[in-house]
Amino acid sequence: MKEISNKDRVQEETKALKPEGKTEQPQDVSTDDFRDLDRGWAWVILFASFGTFCLLGSSLYSVGIIQSVLLQRYQESVSLTSWPGALNTALMSLGGPLSSAVVDRFSCRTAIVSSGIFLTTAYLTTAFATNIYVTTFTYGFIGGIGGALGYTAALVVIGLNFRKRRHLAVGIAVSGVGAGLFVLAPVMQLSRDYYGPSGFFIIVAAMMANIIVFGSMCFPSGLEIATQKQRRHEVYKSKRENNFIQALKCYLRVLTKVTVILLCLCMFCYCLGIQLIYQHLPNFIVVKGFTAIQAAFLVSLSGLLSVFGRVLTGIVTNLNRINCIVLYAGSMAVVSIASILYPFISKHFVGHVIYMVVLGLFFGCPYVTIMAVSLKFVGINYISSAIGLQYCAGGVGSIVGPVLAGFLIDSGGSYELSILIAAFCIAFASIFSAATECFKPKDNDHTLDTEFEVSQKIQSPKETTVHCKMLNE
Repeated sequence: MKEISNKDRVQEETKALKPEGKTEQPQDVSTDDFRDLDRGWAWVILFASFGTFCLLGSSLYSVGIIQSVLLQRYQESVSLTSWPGALNTALMSLGGPLSSAVVDRFSCRTAIVSSGIFLTTAYLTTAFATNIYVTTFTYGFIGGIGGALGYTAALVVIGLNFRKRRHLAVGIAVSGVGAGLFVLAPVMQLSRDYYGPSGFFIIVAAMMANIIVFGSMCFPSGLEIATQKQRRHEVYKSKRENNFIQALKCYLRVLTKVTVILLCLCMFCYCLGIQLIYQHLPNFIVVKGFTAIQAAFLVSLSGLLSVFGRVLTGIVTNLNRINCIVLYAGSMAVVSIASILYPFISKHFVGHVIYMVVLGLFFGCPYVTIMAVSLKFVGINYISSAIGLQYCAGGVGSIVGPVLAGFLIDSGGSYELSILIAAFCIAFASIFSAATECFKPKDNDHTLDTEFEVSQKIQSPKETTVHCKMLNE
């Protein structure tokens, strides 16, 4: 296949947006008219997104290993030591709107590269932090912002580069979370054992620097360029308002949908439960009489199986034979039931293995279907805002869950109680997501700016002329 440079590819995309004749009438077109979707460089971007999720996932779901490092290093209470990890995880989700704003204002590429810079800085400075309060700022705050910038952008960039195979591509990309957890969780545990806390954080910082490389590979697609032009046109039509007000209006418009509010509540409860489980899972396994290496193995096992679970979910979702909301709510229900039973089978190692198999296969499924579910109620032009709001709600849950569990343990509670609380939170998440079926639109006319509408607005000759004039001015 003949290779073309990025400059030539962008020129072809620009030509695709221009009218070919003066007498041509506006036609109803879809995102199929963008030539670079589902082929060519889109697959390179899929690889970059997979790699980004691999590194972000290892950071996100190895928070229990990191907490055990901090407990050993600073000898503080469980509740106080929970704050850095909880803040990191929370900001990774709460910063969803920040990532969306960077994507809308600049590009997915800028957001992912910035993520790598922030994360590398966060872990490198944490290696030399003198107390838990400094660590809360470096690892918790700076690292959380870095994770937020990359997590949302790495998902949105898939939606802007794939059309026919979008759900399969999302499944492959987010399976990187499981792959990272499987491969890097044991590496983190071994680096801690051999190099101590400072060496551990330096090694993690070196791993996170690879996100900068992955982000550099994410050149804007034709659809992303067209979406940015549409955004600029909206700003041009109301140029008296600043960018902040424009972004705020966008989020408020998305929040007028009852279904989006339900999905935000769903993500709040789900992230509260999942992060609570992974925050205390290694210590829970050790308390049950097993070694730290066995705990790391079990966590990595859930990561390995998560790869298969996410890819399989992407394949099933792409077939469009099962309602994506059923997959979304059903996978949460399975995780909830398994978590309720887990404390009663945790005395035996095989009980831990069974739980990790179920957890690994199903806990990542909602992250695969979140785009498909969101696109039922908002169009591609608002997808970054919708996903950003859901991750923001999930961030609130991520900071409430682990800290609450830490207080319970310090007050005489047990890890079993924490896991049961997590299970019931995930059950509520399943109920909220299933409730969106009651508000499901009958057709795409009820969604916010569907892909059809965005493409029609951008590619009609009249609108293209407006865009050209606007950009020239």
